[in-house]
Amino acid sequence: MNRISKIVALVFMVSLSIGTASAQFYLGARGGLNMSNMSWNTASVENLSIMGFHGGVTSKYQFSKRLSVQMDALASTMGNRQKLVNTTDGVSVTTETTTNIFYAQVPVYINYEKPIMPDNLVPYRVKKSSMSFHLFAGGYFGYGLAASSGSKTTTVTDAGTEVTEVPSGTLLGASYNPIDFGAMAGLGMSFKLDEDDTKRLGLDARYLLGFSDFDPTSEGSATNSAIQVSLMFTKKLTKRRYTNRHAW
Repeated sequence: MNRISKIVALVFMVSLSIGTASAQFYLGARGGLNMSNMSWNTASVENLSIMGFHGGVTSKYQFSKRLSVQMDALASTMGNRQKLVNTTDGVSVTTETTTNIFYAQVPVYINYEKPIMPDNLVPYRVKKSSMSFHLFAGGYFGYGLAASSGSKTTTVTDAGTEVTEVPSGTLLGASYNPIDFGAMAGLGMSFKLDEDDTKRLGLDARYLLGFSDFDPTSEGSATNSAIQVSLMFTKKLTKRRYTNRHAW
């Protein structure tokens, strides 16, 4: 945890130390889908992904033509479905347990931006770039606001199939670790919506790899992971002050 905090602090120090004369600040909204999983290391348990969502605000501090620091404040769902199959004397028992966690999540990352020049693409012939390719990497911190778990047991015998369901119920705070943090990386595209580049529409995908143990009460461990696909809109809040060396 201390290491993550030091990395985040270093990112902001570096960004602020680079001249602010050409700095640009963007603010906007981000939302999309999560495909999350948890690495429960329980023997014979199959870990399956579940679909969820994320949404919130995004901000970007662009201190050069190619580099920026970006931070999001999101509501995000995580979790997974565990599947355990036992077969004894011709009787098959399949137990599926679904865990859902609702996080307040804050990713912080360095964003590298490469403008794409459409004048090199047939049949377009324009002088200015209208889109950019992005690569980014950093870390994230999450805090669990709520968690729930439910299960379904399917028993198959010669006499037929019986399904027993346990409705999803809230997990008590003492039964799970609400703190989640880890690394993240991804790529995406952004598109200018006006000539002065004051508004942008973006699409990206990123992978989150958690480091903290969700279930400290058991002998095993469970860490979060997720693929997030986002659509975002950002608006520039500062006036353009780039010099010619920053011109696209």
